[in-house]
Amino acid sequence: MDTPEAPVLFRASQGRPQAWRDRLFLGLVSTGAALFYAGLGVPWSGSHLAPGLSAEKVRSVSPGMSEDEVVQRLGVPLARDVTPGGHSYWDYAKPVSKVRQYPWVYVFFEAGRVSAVEVELKTFWGIDEEVLYWRTAERIIERPDLDDVLP
Repeated sequence: MDTPEAPVLFRASQGRPQAWRDRLFLGLVSTGAALFYAGLGVPWSGSHLAPGLSAEKVRSVSPGMSEDEVVQRLGVPLARDVTPGGHSYWDYAKPVSKVRQYPWVYVFFEAGRVSAVEVELKTFWGIDEEVLYWRTAERIIERPDLDDVLP
């Protein structure tokens, strides 16, 4: 008496009977991780911006302005710091934790006057950075997506 032949799917897994379980497990883990990062865990962008900060206001700051003039245009900075060379700079944006892309806005001062204004787009927790706006007395660099990054 002949025994019926096993279905093809069963025969394919005879060498390793738990192969389908492994594939199912990996599929569920991959799907779960993708859903977590896409919707729940890590948003793509965000930033703590100084209240009222906008691309238009950043463009209005020019080299040679005093600290008081900058405060009138941009408001109070979120942080003030000094470089090892003794120059000061103000931060008008700070990253949000667990965010992969965010803008950072700096105003640099020498002798109490603006020497440069910079907006960087930091990606992958600050590892990569792109200059979106750079203004000094000598030159201005502005990328069109500055308005997309700052309100």
